[in-house]
Amino acid sequence: MFKHYKDICDVVSLLVHCPSEKSYLLTKETNGEFWIPSSKAEKNCWKLTAHKINFELFGMDAGPLCVPLRVYKIWLPNHSLPCVYHAVYKVSIKSEVKKRTKIKSGIRNRLQWFNTVELERQRAHCTLRSPEVAVFALMAAENPPKDQDNSDMESGALIEICEENVIIGADVAGGAVALASPNYQLLQAANYTREDQVRMFREFVLMVYPAIYMSLHVFTQFMIDLGWQRSQCTSLFRAADVTGRGGLSFLELMLWTAALEPTTQHSGIPAEIRCRYIFRYFDSNRDLKLEYVEFKELVAAARAARQLPVDALSVARDADVCLRQLGMQPNSQLPLAEFLRGVGELRLRGTSSLLRAPRSITSYLIDLQERDRELNQLNAPSTSKLLQGVGGGGVGSRADASRMSAGASAGRRAAARPDYSVALHTVRLRRRPPNEMLQLTTFDEDAVSPSTARLITGAANSLDVLGSSSSPVEALAAVHYFATCIDKSSNRRDSGSSSVALGKPAWSWCAAAEEAALGALLWRLAEAVRPLCAAEPRLLRLSSPLYVIGDLHGNLPALLAIEAALWPSGTALAPARLLFLGDYVDRGPHGSELMAYLLAAKLQRPHAVSLIRGNHETRDIQKMFTFYNECVAKYGDVEGGKIWNAINNVFDALPLAAVVDDKVFCCHGGIPPPWVCPLITAIDKVPVPLPRPAEQSSIAWELLWNDPVKPNKMTATLALELAANEGFAANAKRGTGHVFDQNALDRFLLANQLSHVVRAHEMHQNGFMARILMYQNQLIECLIVSVTTMVLGNMYTMFSRNVCGVASYLRYQRWGS
Repeated sequence: MFKHYKDICDVVSLLVHCPSEKSYLLTKETNGEFWIPSSKAEKNCWKLTAHKINFELFGMDAGPLCVPLRVYKIWLPNHSLPCVYHAVYKVSIKSEVKKRTKIKSGIRNRLQWFNTVELERQRAHCTLRSPEVAVFALMAAENPPKDQDNSDMESGALIEICEENVIIGADVAGGAVALASPNYQLLQAANYTREDQVRMFREFVLMVYPAIYMSLHVFTQFMIDLGWQRSQCTSLFRAADVTGRGGLSFLELMLWTAALEPTTQHSGIPAEIRCRYIFRYFDSNRDLKLEYVEFKELVAAARAARQLPVDALSVARDADVCLRQLGMQPNSQLPLAEFLRGVGELRLRGTSSLLRAPRSITSYLIDLQERDRELNQLNAPSTSKLLQGVGGGGVGSRADASRMSAGASAGRRAAARPDYSVALHTVRLRRRPPNEMLQLTTFDEDAVSPSTARLITGAANSLDVLGSSSSPVEALAAVHYFATCIDKSSNRRDSGSSSVALGKPAWSWCAAAEEAALGALLWRLAEAVRPLCAAEPRLLRLSSPLYVIGDLHGNLPALLAIEAALWPSGTALAPARLLFLGDYVDRGPHGSELMAYLLAAKLQRPHAVSLIRGNHETRDIQKMFTFYNECVAKYGDVEGGKIWNAINNVFDALPLAAVVDDKVFCCHGGIPPPWVCPLITAIDKVPVPLPRPAEQSSIAWELLWNDPVKPNKMTATLALELAANEGFAANAKRGTGHVFDQNALDRFLLANQLSHVVRAHEMHQNGFMARILMYQNQLIECLIVSVTTMVLGNMYTMFSRNVCGVASYLRYQRWGS
């Protein structure tokens, strides 16, 4: 009925009922499914449209009045109409009128009468366009379905399908949806955003409207689009149809696709939901028990997923061993509960690879956007004739049109693809830091194409960040010069007719003018980096490989020692992204030089160097400690204050936390209480700039100051306070913020679908310390170096990915003093 989403409008359907014969009139669609006669609403009048359908069917015999049976109100996101209505009417006729049904040319073979038993059989065989038809029949016969029969479908005369009951998220229904619910956790594990759900709901409505459930036929086409084989779709539909009604609601479809996502984790609540789907896929008779043959099919699929032989002997042996380990006899049935226990106890392996979609929903949504653009360009009006309604073109025609459009688009793109030539372009850098650009050659003019021309015009950006006169290279060169010991005999400067031997110890300048020049450069760097940080989200989303470095506190020797070990060619050529956990200044004597290094690195690689805020990145704390006095002492009252304010303007714009690979949460202090921050997505709502975090944002303050409870600090009073406040208690040591325990950490990780927390915020007096806390290796601390003795030691954390794409191991390293 509707080829384009924008064309969707009100629809009126008519259920024709013959009480004496207990039969109902349905139309057969071109795809073989049955539905009730339907038409678009005419002149915004539902009753008029229902009478017109009645007249088209029975002519002058259409005497009985059409009576409203049920009305659906369906939300339409991103549509000219806020909602659309499907009005279902009923009309009861006598048997003699039934025999004189007016048969129009072209629809003779599409009208068919079904009695109640036959209708239920059609529903069981999934040949109805929607199981609602069976409910309409019971309502028309004034024999409403019993509670146990109707528990899986909507009941009543008015059905509302609105945003609040189809979209799952933290900001929907005023918080009525529990954030820790299994459904929400599954969608979070699949990384489904609200925008993904809304886009899928639009496509769902286009595929099924005016019905509200997805039939087997539509489901099959949808699964084929996701890369499944047609032969698998019947079993897939059986697994997805958890209620057995013969149709999927939008929520059921979203949960199904989320469970099949290639990246959805196979642990915790998502794993249990996935295993239930897997069980139903092999449970062909829906009795919640796997026959021995069905169980062997499951075992064979699990072995194939692990690339093991699937010969009959090996499969039977594994199946019998698993049954015996569960305390059951070979050849016996396997109930669902025992299957879940077997997976949980690792008696049955390989299920994590079963039911994985060949294609992610993300790529499917991208194709939908491309299809919409193509359809908008065609701008073909949608026309439907009476009684061709839902069955005239059906979903099949829409899907065919979509595939034809996508194919035509691909053909045009292939035909328009230009020829390519090889163009040589050379960038040569100094091997050791600072990474000054030594050579930049242009492209061969004979090979210049539009793409190379864009690169040529962007070459000025490379010069800005890597050229010898660029601010980042100049700053890094100055910092390395400051750290270097220069012998007088090897460094002579001409002075008139003679030469003067110049030298300096490490961590000093030859002349006051050199320090003043760095101050002026530091101010320019801060002004350039501030807008970069302000444009970043408050919660960074990063991917591995990644180095995480703890507090530095003005310890420039430690930073340069890290550089020598991890990125010896400089930050511009670092093999991984860099994440610094805050507390860059105070305590140590080289806070300004250290900030010059970090700001230059950020300006060189804005997307590869990330700085998050610590509790010492606030003005009040710095005046209590050393950084303010350091700036004034080095650069003077006026210039020092100006530089200090410029650096703090950057601090005011720094992000507050980061998530690595959607699994590892990184912050300076610790996790916030759930009453302050129910989900980490709330961090993105913290305002920027944030010059007064204590007053402006409770979330930010908790992230900056919180600590885990140390086992040796636990007292009876503290234990009671933790138990009474969801694992949080007042942070008596710091006089602000909170401390948290293992229970709080577990809830935080579960609610946000995370695996670890990485933090800093504490100093170890012996130089360095790598520590894993909180019993289950879930909390990792990056402890800072001792700045009182200036020991060149530190700790860093390295994240990498395994073949499944999840952060899998941590590596700790320290280097000598």
